[in-house]
Amino acid sequence: NWVRFGRESRFALDEQRAAVTQTIPGHHRLKAGSEDAGTAVDLVEALGSEIDSFPFGAATESFGPTVDDSVRIVHSKPTGEEFALGRGTVTDRTVSKQRITVTRELSSSGRYDAIGTRREPGDTATTRFAEGRWWYPTVYRGESGTPKGTYVNIATPVEVFPTEIRYMDLYIDVIKRPDGTVNIVDQDELGAAIDAGHVPEVVADRATGVAQKVADVLRS
Repeated sequence: NWVRFGRESRFALDEQRAAVTQTIPGHHRLKAGSEDAGTAVDLVEALGSEIDSFPFGAATESFGPTVDDSVRIVHSKPTGEEFALGRGTVTDRTVSKQRITVTRELSSSGRYDAIGTRREPGDTATTRFAEGRWWYPTVYRGESGTPKGTYVNIATPVEVFPTEIRYMDLYIDVIKRPDGTVNIVDQDELGAAIDAGHVPEVVADRATGVAQKVADVLRS
């Protein structure tokens, strides 16, 4: 058996720890990022510094990632599977939104999952990852900038670590085709995961609600 701690689990542990000792918001989240970050957390807490929210700006400025850094996108499944979607370059960091933008150049041919448009070498995938958000969008474009569609992955809250992005995929997703058509996809995969006991119904309900809100925004 295994237990994977995600962002919300780490923050719940922070609350338990804070009941008995000085604990900054994101204590366990930061320590999971790197040894250097863990040392910095220990120092800040030992000095009794007051921090009232997760220090995304300070963490990414000190330990990464920031613009021009390379990061790996780690895609986990509730079944325990884990694989990398590849590496990309950070092309923007917006501290006020606790968000980074990652751009990848694609080299394979085929068709984009669910969207159906052709994938060609030289296409780009631009993804925005916001710390703590239950979804992230990827916009696909051709080499000349031609839109090829948007794929919004619904997942457990995103974690932006110094060298990688982590989350757990919740199966259900939202797509927007170049013609403006918006659809929620893979509901059957989420249903199967519920039946198999891999995704609790409360989490599935949250994922479905997030997918509906994202679809509504994309249609507006």
